[in-house]
Amino acid sequence: MNIRIKTKDSITGFTIPCSEEQIDKLCEVLGISNNSQAEITVDSVYMDDRANGLLQNKTFNLDKLNYLAKRLDSFDKNELTTFYAVSYSEKSNDIDRLINLTFNTHCYSVVSDFSDLEAVGRKMYLTEQQAASPTALEQLDGEGYFNKVLADNPNPLVTPYGILYRNKNEYEQVYDGIHFPEYYWEENMGTVTLDKDGFAEYLYLPYVKTELAKALERLGAADVSECEVTLDSSLFNDEMKNILKGLPKNSQEEIDGINYIAERIAEMGAKEMPYLGNLTGGLQPQTMKDLDAIFDSAYEFEMFDGIYNAEDYGRYMFCESGHFEYDENLEEYIDFERYGSQRLLCENGAFTHAGYIVYHGYNQDLSEMLAEVGIEIPSQQTQTLKLYMPLRATTYYDENDFGDLYQVDCEIDVYPEELAEYEEEILDAITNNSLPEEKERGLMKYYGENDSVNAKVKRYDFSVENVGGKLMGIATLVLNAPLEDKEMEKIKEEISGQASDGWCEGFEQREIKCNGKEIYVSFWQSENWSLQTAEELGISEPKQELTMGGM
Repeated sequence: MNIRIKTKDSITGFTIPCSEEQIDKLCEVLGISNNSQAEITVDSVYMDDRANGLLQNKTFNLDKLNYLAKRLDSFDKNELTTFYAVSYSEKSNDIDRLINLTFNTHCYSVVSDFSDLEAVGRKMYLTEQQAASPTALEQLDGEGYFNKVLADNPNPLVTPYGILYRNKNEYEQVYDGIHFPEYYWEENMGTVTLDKDGFAEYLYLPYVKTELAKALERLGAADVSECEVTLDSSLFNDEMKNILKGLPKNSQEEIDGINYIAERIAEMGAKEMPYLGNLTGGLQPQTMKDLDAIFDSAYEFEMFDGIYNAEDYGRYMFCESGHFEYDENLEEYIDFERYGSQRLLCENGAFTHAGYIVYHGYNQDLSEMLAEVGIEIPSQQTQTLKLYMPLRATTYYDENDFGDLYQVDCEIDVYPEELAEYEEEILDAITNNSLPEEKERGLMKYYGENDSVNAKVKRYDFSVENVGGKLMGIATLVLNAPLEDKEMEKIKEEISGQASDGWCEGFEQREIKCNGKEIYVSFWQSENWSLQTAEELGISEPKQELTMGGM
């Protein structure tokens, strides 16, 4: 809901429910401390008469109001109607009562249409029971059930939302006015429970510092050591939990470690956890430093779970990898073990209890851990590869006979020769279009597969370059190892997707100020678009940059 917050001097618009980071920013704007006692006064609720009638010109604890909004955010139409009908009938604006009401809407029914009492009765029955089989509903005398509820409510309450009836469900006080009940409002990486003196607070991973501080305030705890810390997450595997066991129990160090791992999982994405779980299972990290190194270099590995010997590997490569058109009728003629053994000689890998692991990188922080499973980090060179594509640039400015610029209603092409004059401005715009999460891997951050391409391409970024007096778009790749033909095809397909409707689609909508006019640069819209290496394009490229890694 969109609320307007009243201060002494102004009105500030804000949307709830929201994250803790957004609450931090709001408190900064309002000039108040973001603690468990922070309060705001709601001037009004924008375009929501029901919420406005409940909240207008009232002062609420900020965290309580946000929690209430989170609860209401999950309600369907019937639950919302019941909530507002009950709150209207009680004439209460007590925030604790309203929060408890969100856990007790099943205690009431609201009826606004009495034309089909059979249907009304069945709906009332379903509300009271909270669940019923289709057979039970079919066999129910709906009208009879309605009459029974009516008899139990001789003086039903009339509200603007309908007639309010109370059923036989017991109203429970779930919220005690201090400690928020556990509630999953948005996707998270797990939950940490802090218990003290029979009360609990819940932190949804990864949390921010103010959430922990406020949880401790509500528990009356000076620090984490006064609480029992419990982790509940299906995303933390045994290796991660064993590392956490090595930290002091119920300590700031332990909870910081939990949150740090959750942050790294969130960066990778929960969908990557099966891969990461197999990888950590094979490498057996012993410390937070080991685990951190795996997170940093996860994309440099290939993981073949369930592959334990050369024959398994050869069979996988022939039958499942997609590198070959496999005919099962020829199986007896294929020496899988020999082929697997030949590949093993060309790769930097090892068999572990979790499967076969290949490493393409050169992160020395992994050296001791990899040595334990039989992988040595060799001396390596990273290589830079550039893929070129034509640009299309447009502007809504034209030049008259006197050289003066004026704005027009239709787009005008800016030719590559002229565009080359604006190379510096375009490079600045590209830099400004980058996001913090792209710092480590560039646009490989968004590559969605754990395969050899992910392992070999350390990062890639879009840029521009003057080629023979014309400005061209380039994707600059940093490679841990050379790409095979199929891998090159795959990364080209990935880059083409980012050029057409990914990163570049957003970039081409940014105006770039160049020599008094605004231009728009597209990496995709050129009529004769292609994505080629310097060799394919027939141009000479400066000698590739080599960066040494390893011992």
